[in-house]
Amino acid sequence: MIMTATMDDRDSRSAGTAIPRDPPGRSAAVPSAAQPDAGAAFGAFYRRFVPTLVAFLVWQGARLPDAADIAQDTMIKAYQRWSEIDHPESWARRVASRALVRHIASIVEDSVNDLPEHSSLLPTLTSVEAWEQRHEVLRLLDRLPPRQRQVLAWALDGYTPAEIADELEIAPDAARANLMKARRALAEYLSTTGDER
Repeated sequence: MIMTATMDDRDSRSAGTAIPRDPPGRSAAVPSAAQPDAGAAFGAFYRRFVPTLVAFLVWQGARLPDAADIAQDTMIKAYQRWSEIDHPESWARRVASRALVRHIASIVEDSVNDLPEHSSLLPTLTSVEAWEQRHEVLRLLDRLPPRQRQVLAWALDGYTPAEIADELEIAPDAARANLMKARRALAEYLSTTGDER
């Protein structure tokens, strides 16, 4: 299981509960829904952040079509609660990560990998070389245990171990240890396969 045993879905909390804030500099505060430019602010956030959120979910092991669906569902929830969210990037990552955990837990059997229908949320491949590099990175990440992969995904998005610990509700030492193990495992794999390339 990727997440901790406390799977309280913060995105369904009551409106009166404080929503955790992003670390300083992570994202700008969201304007109140009463302000006339709230819709424009959400639109700008959506266009800017959805590709980042899809990539974040893929780093954690989601198939690309599933990542796009979860990102879209997360953005719907964000739009519905836009006036309550102080820092949408951390909020969206947290809600999407929990949705991915629920999705993985609900899979009974893995279906045949059909080609997904094109979605405007998924980037078009412009370079075979870029696709091969992403594929290689994902293949390497598949070798990691789920928790290490999850912590590494947050780290790749620029979060420190202390921030990751807060977001995942785990001890800071556990976040640092998982990040260190993930980096060590990838480094060892790359050093043993480096001569074969």
